[in-house]
Amino acid sequence: MIRLRMLPAEDGDCLLLEYGNADFTRRVLVDGGRHDTYERIKPLLAELDRTIDVLVVTHVDQDHILGVLALLDDAQEPVELGDVWFNGFDHLHDRDVFGAVEGEVLTTTLMTRQLPWNKAFQGRSIEVGHPPTWFDDGSTMEVLAPDRGLLEALIPVWETKCAEAGLIPGVDPQERRPVPGIEHFGAVDVPALAAAPFVRDGSATNRTSIGLLFSFEGTRIVLTGDADDRRLAASLRPRAEAEGGRLRIDALKVAHHGSAHNLSNELLGLLDCGRYLISTNGRIHGHPDDIAVARILQHGGETKDLVFNYRERAANWDLAALREQFGYRVVEPAAPDEDGFVTVEF
Repeated sequence: MIRLRMLPAEDGDCLLLEYGNADFTRRVLVDGGRHDTYERIKPLLAELDRTIDVLVVTHVDQDHILGVLALLDDAQEPVELGDVWFNGFDHLHDRDVFGAVEGEVLTTTLMTRQLPWNKAFQGRSIEVGHPPTWFDDGSTMEVLAPDRGLLEALIPVWETKCAEAGLIPGVDPQERRPVPGIEHFGAVDVPALAAAPFVRDGSATNRTSIGLLFSFEGTRIVLTGDADDRRLAASLRPRAEAEGGRLRIDALKVAHHGSAHNLSNELLGLLDCGRYLISTNGRIHGHPDDIAVARILQHGGETKDLVFNYRERAANWDLAALREQFGYRVVEPAAPDEDGFVTVEF
């Protein structure tokens, strides 16, 4: 059994990976979305035998971390955490002595409550070249991103980014400014959009996102957060070359909610992928970008699923002419009241 649930993270990420067999079930929660995400997923978490084996906080941006803070702040403690994977400020320096940034809530909470933190990495940073001690259950988890250089590049802006994310006590998250939904009028020129020059994401925070390659019983899933496209490509290229040029994977969680700055034709050319998962309601930044989706349609394989966890985002691409021309299927929540929830089974 392998099941990946995309949860209602609003414009962010919150994904629950479950896998196992008759003898065991493992659960990996990747990010927590916005603060309101936690209230929507709390009933689901209560059904999970109180256990999350690994909680991954890919990076410090508020659309990934605020729901995690809400979970850890819940006095009812609905779940037990086997390990928390998160690169704190001291991990950016790659040093062993921890003196948390004053008031940085997640670091402080992990230390104060003595929660297991990067236990699988012996307390070290999560980065390329640091393999985790993983479960002896036939599965593997490999770190694709970030690398040491990307972590160190965040040091000068860490405190500013923490404040922007509302992680300093007494400082509220910056007010989010919604942007209108994107509506398509007339034909979409997919080849022209896909051919647009790739401009790399300039966010130092996004570039520290933890990217992972999970595999179990022949199924492979790439989980990206908002990870850097170049770093992902560099990690996946040797694996692709070993398989004749393209690495077969069963799903790609599209980085940064389908931003054109985090998905290149180069990366797509390294993958033989059947499902592209896009987590966002698009309300803040208008993701996914048309260019990113066009790249998937043009270079993402002859047949594929585009999986959206919000119906409004799916509607922009559920166009019969494009589906027929580019060989894809749109997957979305079954009903409006299920927006945010989509389950993919492998």
